[in-house]
Amino acid sequence: MNKYWFDGADLPNLKQPPVRSLVDFLTPANLVFCLNHMGVPPIDRANWKVSIKGLVTRQVILSLDELRAMPQRDVNSFHECAGHPSHPTVPVRRVANVVWRGVPLKDGDYHGIHIAAFVKDLPIAEVARDDVMLALQMNGEDLEDRRGGPVRLVVPGYYGTNSTKWLASLELQTDRSPGHFTTVMYNDRHMQDGREVVKPVWRVAPHSVIVAPVHEEVARLRQQTVICGWAWGADPIETVEVSVDGGLNWLRAELAPRRQHSWQRFAFPWTPLASGLHRLQCRCRGTRPAANRREELHLRDRCIGRRCVRSFEWNMDRSSDSRRAKM
Repeated sequence: MNKYWFDGADLPNLKQPPVRSLVDFLTPANLVFCLNHMGVPPIDRANWKVSIKGLVTRQVILSLDELRAMPQRDVNSFHECAGHPSHPTVPVRRVANVVWRGVPLKDGDYHGIHIAAFVKDLPIAEVARDDVMLALQMNGEDLEDRRGGPVRLVVPGYYGTNSTKWLASLELQTDRSPGHFTTVMYNDRHMQDGREVVKPVWRVAPHSVIVAPVHEEVARLRQQTVICGWAWGADPIETVEVSVDGGLNWLRAELAPRRQHSWQRFAFPWTPLASGLHRLQCRCRGTRPAANRREELHLRDRCIGRRCVRSFEWNMDRSSDSRRAKM
């Protein structure tokens, strides 16, 4: 697991909390990771425009005021980073659960998303959903520049790289966009029958992570603790399993239902019966069978959440109230 999960990160282009901070169903804005590989461009909100063009009946250019005056919708969705495009096999698990607010794109068949120096594309069938939007707010506040404001495309269930920041243009096209970020970066590759198969980094595979107990926490022997965390994916998660012996045995955890596209909380009561180091792991399965097959997953999607927890036999010294650990 990436070291930033344990320690967090406070870098010029990356702000990420430690995983132990992700205890709330809705992630507070100050705990939502923020990553800008290429920095934040100058933003002129007073003159910001979004154009819709290409193979459409009528091309339009919308100001921020015009977007704000349109019917708005709230969508609760997990938000996950796909990782660094130069290191696609490293799973990073940067994730949050937020509420986006903006203008739905349901009435428009927009295929290509284009911004100067950054081009992404999406299937028309996805963009036509009623929960894909031009987002103006996150968690009830206007989008900050560093989070892609004033307007950001939001595609629930897709990796964050597809929720294009600083949106300036939508364009309907007959073919996939030819940009560097659609043809080279953010593609998963594997060999099949002697040929290379390229799969766009679009839908999020079933993922899960343990939030508590924290890494190297001390658990009381023969006292119940709760192993809990979050599971998410493009499709609803139907089962989460937890292992307390490094993956030798798996037990089913209790799983909360999904709200719109939110992550789902899982919990498993555990009573350590032996002193020593315990490796806790979790894994999950989604409702779409193809998304669960290991051979369908890229390496970024195969990492199992792990925690190491140490349990002790505690003796109370009645005279001094000190505690001694027996291994």
